[in-house]
Order: sequence, then C-alpha cells, then structure tokens
Amino acid sequence: MELLVRNAWYVACWDYTLAETGMFATTIANEPIVIYRGETGRLIALEDRCCHRAAPLSLGRREGDDLRCMYHGLKFAPDGKCIEIPGQDRIPVHACVKSYAVAEKHSWVWVWLGNPAEADEALIPPATSLDDPSVMLKSGQIDYDANYLLINDNLLDFSHLTYVHANTFGNSAQWAQKRPMIINLDRGVRVQRWLKDELPPRASGDMQYERVDRWSSYDFLVPGILLMDSGVYPPGTADASNDGPPREDIAALQANRTCQAVTPLTDGTSRYLFSYGPTAATGDEALLNRMFETAKAAFGEDKAMIEAQQRTLAINPQVKMMPVSADAALSRFRWLMGRLMKAEMPEPAATVAAE
Repeated sequence: MELLVRNAWYVACWDYTLAETGMFATTIANEPIVIYRGETGRLIALEDRCCHRAAPLSLGRREGDDLRCMYHGLKFAPDGKCIEIPGQDRIPVHACVKSYAVAEKHSWVWVWLGNPAEADEALIPPATSLDDPSVMLKSGQIDYDANYLLINDNLLDFSHLTYVHANTFGNSAQWAQKRPMIINLDRGVRVQRWLKDELPPRASGDMQYERVDRWSSYDFLVPGILLMDSGVYPPGTADASNDGPPREDIAALQANRTCQAVTPLTDGTSRYLFSYGPTAATGDEALLNRMFETAKAAFGEDKAMIEAQQRTLAINPQVKMMPVSADAALSRFRWLMGRLMKAEMPEPAATVAAE
C-alpha cells in the first residue's frame, strides 16, 4: 500500500455478518485476518495464516476462546500464541500468529492494523448504528476491483455528482460549479455546501415547494470513513443561515443520514460498506426504500467509473494525474494521511560521535 495509516480503525464487516457466520475471514491491506467470537462472547482477531504450513485458520475450529488449525492441529490463544502442537511437548517461542485489536461499535466490526497495545477506541469514528431510533437506515456493501484511495478520492470530491449520477440522483450543475467549504479536522476534513434554488431530490416525493435549498455536511475521517448529514430546506434558508449550517429554528423538509466506510483489501481491491436513509422525523418506510434503491443504483455508477479508472491507471502507473480546484479536500486528506504515516515511523537511532 503506497499510502496507508496503520494506527487507525478499519471496518472489517457489518456486525450482522459476523452474527450469521460466527467466524469471518477477510483481508485488510494485504493482511489475511480471521475474526471470531469466543466462548465468552469476546471478539478475537488473528492472522488468518497458520505459522506452520500457512493454512487459513478461518477453516479451523473454535475451542473456547482458542482457535485450532484443522490442517495439523496447532491451537492458538486469543493473543496469537500457539499453546498446543499435537505430538510435540515443546512449543517454539516463534510459534505464533499476529493478533489484532478488534472492536464492535456502530453496527460495524473494526480492526486496528497497528500495535494492539496502542489501539484507542476513542479514535473509532462516530458512525450511526443501524438501530438508532432517530434515523431509518438500510445497509449494504460493494466490492471494488480498485485501489481504496480512488474510492476515497471519489467521496472527497462531490463535483462528480453532476455527471456520474445524472441518471440516478439527477443532480444539477451546481455540484460541479460551486466549491464547498472545507474545514480541517484532527483526523480528517469536513466538507460543507449549500445548493440554492434547486429542484427537490428525485426520491423525495411530493413537497410543498417546487424549488428548495439543499444542505450537506460530511466528515471524512481516517482511514476512509464518511459520515454525512444532508437536508432539503425551504427556499431562502441558505441566505437566512448566512451560508453556514442551517438555522436551528428552520426545520428541514427532509433530512438524511449516511455512513460509509472504505476498506482496502489488497493493492487492487477494496470493500465499500454503507448505510443510508431519512431521519425518523422526516421519513417513512416508502421514502427509505426509494432513497436506498436510488443510492444503490448511484453507487453502482461510482463502481463502474472507478474500476474503469483503475484499469486505465494500470496501463501506465507512472502517469501523473493533474489536480484541479475541485481536488482541494482530497489533497488535504492525502496530506493528512502522509503526516500520520510519518508520525508512525520509528525515531532514527541516535549516533554517538567518535572521540
């Protein structure tokens, strides 16, 4: 991975995926990982590769909180240490697999790629759980044959909405023409914009206004988490709010929430997990279904474009991409990732001057 922050929480799967299988095998940033729930209910994440003959431990058997390789029977504790080798009393000190810090929060299962001792659950981005009563959410995922950075870039620059999603979201030229406000965050960027005098979104259904103002604000956080609130407001709301966040005394005609996660699987494959829907106060089941089906179709358009982009880049990886002003958020985010990567590098050893 050319640009990868290791001291970060990566989304491995939806929590219901693990509930259905009890054991989940995945790859994150070229690292094979198996996640399982032990007898005590705790989540455990280990390298999915036995240290003996490299058989996947995800084909193994859970024994209490331990995991036994079902090729030659080596058994591993939750910390990754081998605690049993059939037919052999002495266990070599190097008989172990890597263990990962793992957490279950906001309906997602998260894995920390860095040193488990440094894993800080306070750094888990504040996504919204699927069972949060304030919103109505449906969820899904899409696997890409593309590097995860290309998907991050797509989510950091919404100017593409005018063109890629003309047949789904039906967005106007304002998405491409109007540059958003970008605010730097400790571990990401915040992107906000008003679109004034717009048609209501296609999926919204009947509204009392033929033209509306549309607000969107999202945080894009390391390593690739998008948390977005958007809303449709009566015309004139943007001006009344001085082009800042909507005034609290002006109610949204419709408000939406989406949480999205981009996870690198390998150098050339990625997983995109998403939830989307209206707030409980402004939506119903019919609106939720219309919105979600429209979003799924739009995300399919993104997939087609980004995978085509990946194929083009693969022809000559040395070709440089020319930046434009719409790239401001993605440029800041990549700079932030580079700074965090540099901070992860070990300090150079001090040298003692010869006398």
